[in-house]
Amino acid sequence: MNPNFWRVAHASAIGLAHINQNTECQDRFACRTIETAAEGEILIAVVADGAGSTTDGQTGAAAACAIFTEEVADFLSAKDARVKSLNEEFGRRWIGYFQQQIAATAAADKKEPRDYASTLIGAVIGPTAAAFYQIGDGGIVFSPDGAPESYRFAVPPVEAEYVNVTDFITDETAAERLRFVLVEEPVEDLILFSDGIYAVAVDYQSNRPHEPFLMPMIAPLRRGGAVNGLNEKLENFLASPKINEKTDDDKTIILASRAGATSI
Repeated sequence: MNPNFWRVAHASAIGLAHINQNTECQDRFACRTIETAAEGEILIAVVADGAGSTTDGQTGAAAACAIFTEEVADFLSAKDARVKSLNEEFGRRWIGYFQQQIAATAAADKKEPRDYASTLIGAVIGPTAAAFYQIGDGGIVFSPDGAPESYRFAVPPVEAEYVNVTDFITDETAAERLRFVLVEEPVEDLILFSDGIYAVAVDYQSNRPHEPFLMPMIAPLRRGGAVNGLNEKLENFLASPKINEKTDDDKTIILASRAGATSI
């Protein structure tokens, strides 16, 4: 594992429900690396799912992704800041700032903050530690070494009977409902996905990641070969009849690996 070279692929595909309703995809995502004084390259990845029952969920999701990445990058720009310095309190402060921004947007648009409701899952990974944040549904899967049995959820997935019940970062109780996990070991592989692919990405019998679905998708990144065109292939796969038979929701996935990679 090269601690300072991430290979990344990502895609979103609109769900059939939104196609039939003539509405846009309400999932949004962001993924970037930053250079820090204390730890070198840090990966920041986030997926947000705008609530389908709202008028501007996609706007809230886009704002959540942008503000999360900006706030994390700003926090880690301090001279001695490290990933393991991130904590639950940082997440709560971020939620407060996000809600202030959304309240201002809502007031300007003559709407309510709940009109911008969205979930959020975020990952921040450095050389020797990873911080994970989650509000609402979605999946964060990681592995320290890429072995199939080592892939695990940062936060246990929503149980099948509760898949349509979730929390949003616009909720008054969002800070209380925030789930934070700090992993103080190197993370080699990362997979983030919205709840639109729960049906194929989660093995509900074992409450584990569904390896037959996820492993083939991250394999090209682990091999360290060319990834040209992989984003397009992922998007086509998420939009395929095979996936749409399982779900009519929007679908988003971020894949990242630093296995077998060499810096250029």
